[in-house]
Amino acid sequence: MTSRIKALDIDVVNKIAAGEIIVAPENALKELLENAIDAKSTSIDIIIQDGGLKLLQMTDNGVGIYKEDLPILCERFTTSKLSTFEDLNSIGTYGFRGEALASISHISRLTVTTKTKDSACAYRAIYQEGRMVGEPKPVAGKDGTQILIEDLFYNVPSRLRSLKGGNEQLSKILDVVARYAINTDGVAFSVKKAGDTLNLLAVRANNSTKDKVRTVFGSAVASELLPIAVEKSEEIGLLSCEGQITNTSYYSKKSVSPIFFINGRLVSCDPLKRMITQLYSSFLPKGHKPFVYLRIDIKRENLDVNVHPTKREVRFLFEDEIFQVIFQSIQAKLGSLDHSRKFVTTQSVLKHQYAPQEEITKKPQTLLRTDDLQSKITAFINTTNTESFGTIVKDRVTVKLSSILELRQQLENKVSEDLTNMFAKHTYVGLVDPNRRLCCIQYDVKLFLVDYASISYELIYQIGLSDFNNFGTLYLESEKPITIRELLEIVYESIDTSVPPIDDVLEALFEMKDMLLEYFSIELQGTEKDPILRSLPIVIKGYTPSIGKLPLFWYRLGTKVDWSSEKECLDGILRQIALLYVPEVSEAEGIEKILEDLIFPTIKSRLLAVDSLSKSVVEIANLPGLYKVFERC
Repeated sequence: MTSRIKALDIDVVNKIAAGEIIVAPENALKELLENAIDAKSTSIDIIIQDGGLKLLQMTDNGVGIYKEDLPILCERFTTSKLSTFEDLNSIGTYGFRGEALASISHISRLTVTTKTKDSACAYRAIYQEGRMVGEPKPVAGKDGTQILIEDLFYNVPSRLRSLKGGNEQLSKILDVVARYAINTDGVAFSVKKAGDTLNLLAVRANNSTKDKVRTVFGSAVASELLPIAVEKSEEIGLLSCEGQITNTSYYSKKSVSPIFFINGRLVSCDPLKRMITQLYSSFLPKGHKPFVYLRIDIKRENLDVNVHPTKREVRFLFEDEIFQVIFQSIQAKLGSLDHSRKFVTTQSVLKHQYAPQEEITKKPQTLLRTDDLQSKITAFINTTNTESFGTIVKDRVTVKLSSILELRQQLENKVSEDLTNMFAKHTYVGLVDPNRRLCCIQYDVKLFLVDYASISYELIYQIGLSDFNNFGTLYLESEKPITIRELLEIVYESIDTSVPPIDDVLEALFEMKDMLLEYFSIELQGTEKDPILRSLPIVIKGYTPSIGKLPLFWYRLGTKVDWSSEKECLDGILRQIALLYVPEVSEAEGIEKILEDLIFPTIKSRLLAVDSLSKSVVEIANLPGLYKVFERC
């Protein structure tokens, strides 16, 4: 028998509509983020549990919602963004249809707490299936809105079963927040799991786009970014196009889907994505992917934002022409680069100095435990535990950072051929005075007194340039964590001059933790208020720096390094590492072995002696001169 046509129950209609808009937790979060940004928020904090399925809470400091509007807040097609259909032609906000909260209320347990600036208190309302349950209750609260979503899809078991575990949903949520954080100026974002004190993601409001990319996607991406700006074209409706793209030196098989914002809206744009992917294929090795972020603004009247329930797609006039202009701009930008050729030239000039060490060429992958790396934390930390160090050497990567190449070139220009030849062919004689850091070497028929501290400093700095982004890792394993705050407090106790507050120094250091780990194998864990030191770089295999020098190292790293300029910053960090690894006077008992077995063999094979080192070398005897003395006798 043929079934009769009938109207669907309103509850079924609403659940179908909700399923079209809220496909997974990240869709719900995207809608909430857009509402918060539309509400002029400058801070957005997100808490999640079980990938957002059990709990998804977002708190903003925006304008809030009037108490009088709460009863219809979760009814379908209630909005403050539109009045007439014609308003769609000039829509400038993220949301406009009024379906997001309505959809969420039909498939979860929804609670809204909000306060406007002129309200005496906040109000909390509970919603179920698009309707407010009871009356709004007055509660204490700050200006803004908190949306609490619990048990998402509890009444849609088929959808709940189709979603994979919490970790996968968590990564998708973090990806959505990361993309909005990169694009949204003047708004701080944070994400953490329910019950945790540490953020999974934290992006500051005043960070530059490049710094945001570094925070979210890491230093490997941020260090290879190029700003891109496309010329305005009124005739096709292109008002602006700008963003960040990776250069031809960025190699990664990890694919990050291009980030496109059109008129402030995060969209997937397959035609533009295909064009850019095809373009990069002629510049990058096969299988490697670029990072692309573009913010495109076109005339509002040319844009149709109402073509997809989740607003993930848009349509606009002169689409092909606009994409072609963007394509040509990116093509011209990439075509003007020639980093690879410059890098090969520099490497060929410095091939002896910067040849990979044997142990790096072999690319060992396992963690090594070595008895000779056993040491004790010195007196500045009140502990008697013996510290064990684990070492690991990572795969070598090609470094094409222009600032490092410039520093290498500057070094090459200062090299003294005679001094370099002397150190390359010297014979270590012995320690003369550890307190004055003097030792003796022989070259040809001459004997020299050498300031081993200044020579070691130059050697370690050069190793830092050579092994930049390729340091092995020296892990500090201790029952009592080494906190940077403890180290700084030791230095601050002995300094009378005006210095920045410890909290400011810690915050600055912790903000750079990704860069320190990526480039220098210096790992910080914990929080910005109390970071913990987990590892240091391996400079010379088998050589451990003096732990007693760590307080001054972190003080100088936090106060003496110019973090505002890339080249000066990297150079400053390398020089502080060099100071840390110079053998300490307090190591006098073992200094002879360190110099003879580790430092001077490495000097012999790797040092390019610069002109300034001539002041650290004094000739004290030579065989022809001794013969003349004997002849006179």
